[in-house]
Amino acid sequence: MERTGGVMIDPSEFEQRRSPSALREFVHARSEAIRANPDARELGTLKKGAYKKYVEELVPLSCFAVLAYPDSYEVQLVLGNQGFDARVFDEVGREVDRVEITAPHDGRAASQDAALVVERGFGKVSVGKPGEDFDRLVEHVLSICRKKACADYNECTLVVAIEPLQPFHGFEDRYESRVEALVSRIQQIPFKAKRVFLLVLPDRLEFVSSPQPRF
Repeated sequence: MERTGGVMIDPSEFEQRRSPSALREFVHARSEAIRANPDARELGTLKKGAYKKYVEELVPLSCFAVLAYPDSYEVQLVLGNQGFDARVFDEVGREVDRVEITAPHDGRAASQDAALVVERGFGKVSVGKPGEDFDRLVEHVLSICRKKACADYNECTLVVAIEPLQPFHGFEDRYESRVEALVSRIQQIPFKAKRVFLLVLPDRLEFVSSPQPRF
């Protein structure tokens, strides 16, 4: 358990079974509290300690759950090194799904940018054409997806979570075409998974694929 300036991050809270809406409400309330507290906000930005699990798994899980499951279900993040991140239960408590979440990003660049945000209040200033930031993200997404395709997730739903910058006004079509192109490229990767989704945080879910039939 970590207590920072009155904001408690307790990993045991992460593993409580909640309905999709209750999980999303929990994450929303906790994120608001973290943003309002300078010490906690710094730890969250740097993904220190339990904040890493919170930012990289619990937040995207909460976004995915409300889009993918009925609210009569319950979702539970599972801490540890097992081959999945969460379990999903139906109305009678029967496990009906397991979820593996991956959040592709440029780790070194993200770490450097987070340090700048903590130090001076804003990250690296980049100049480029609209959509270039998305294009840089694509290569990281495809690289991680190829690695995930080597593992056996036949009992899991694989969720690829990304959080690109929102498009500038007037460039929405260019953004849409890039998302669609990314889905198409991910579909070419032969995953061993029950289902594969692309989650564009916070609230866009794109179905990628189901397993290829076996003969």
